[in-house]
Amino acid sequence: MTSGITRLKRSVEVTNSGRRTLHMGSGEPLVLLHMGANPWSKWQPVLRHLADKFEIIAPTLAGWEGGNPLAGPITLDDLTRGVAEEMDRAGFQSAHIIGCSLGGLAALGVAREGRARSALAICPAGGSNQEQTQRLVKHFDMLNNLSLPQRLLVPVVLSSARMRRVALRAVLEDGGRISARQAIQIRRNSAKGDWANLLPGFSAFRLESTPEAPVPFMLAWGEKDRFTPMVHEQPLWLEAVPHAESHVLSGVGHLPMFDDPEQTGLLMRGWLDRQVAAAGITSGGQSD
Repeated sequence: MTSGITRLKRSVEVTNSGRRTLHMGSGEPLVLLHMGANPWSKWQPVLRHLADKFEIIAPTLAGWEGGNPLAGPITLDDLTRGVAEEMDRAGFQSAHIIGCSLGGLAALGVAREGRARSALAICPAGGSNQEQTQRLVKHFDMLNNLSLPQRLLVPVVLSSARMRRVALRAVLEDGGRISARQAIQIRRNSAKGDWANLLPGFSAFRLESTPEAPVPFMLAWGEKDRFTPMVHEQPLWLEAVPHAESHVLSGVGHLPMFDDPEQTGLLMRGWLDRQVAAAGITSGGQSD
């Protein structure tokens, strides 16, 4: 380990190369994988549901500040390799994996590599048709090419709950539910990605139906998700993971941990408790 870890307290590990990973809690190993443009800190609203029973790492994904640098357009292999390296550093041979959006795609990669005990993909990206993919690329391109006057106005605009609802409509059902500080941080985090390699990678990506991900898998969809809507994403995801359970989070958008942290946290905890219990029964009363 590159720095000390206090397992019962929240700790952000920073390696000599600048890699950043949250490490906290104790118990069953759990990896949380963030959505694109929003690092591990976006899991904070739901951590209280998890840290009493799980040892959690939440790494920064490849392509974002604090994650692996990219040599070219991002691929699923890039995402998976970075997560596997962080699991190795934490001493996790395998773990339960939960990812949101791009993190849901990374969860699939980790499961396919045989490193997952179970996988939950929340509002997962990667299954949309090309029209939808290009819309997402244009959205990120617009966010990261604001003029200087526009960037300076962002904190002013987001100080209003009404304007937060408008500005964050793509990812939140009701941006007025979060604070101005949270909204500004979401916007700033989007500027910390290697967009020269991220956008071409997103444009070229195709969700493949092979290889299999032979672990318990759940796909959780935001009922009001406008960014990666279930109607576009679910068909190809069910081809990629045909045995996956599906669940709809009611009244939430693309970042359900902000729209409704209680509902989202309870879904995550319920899924994990079920997997731990099933593993205990399968192994004669002892989990891995």
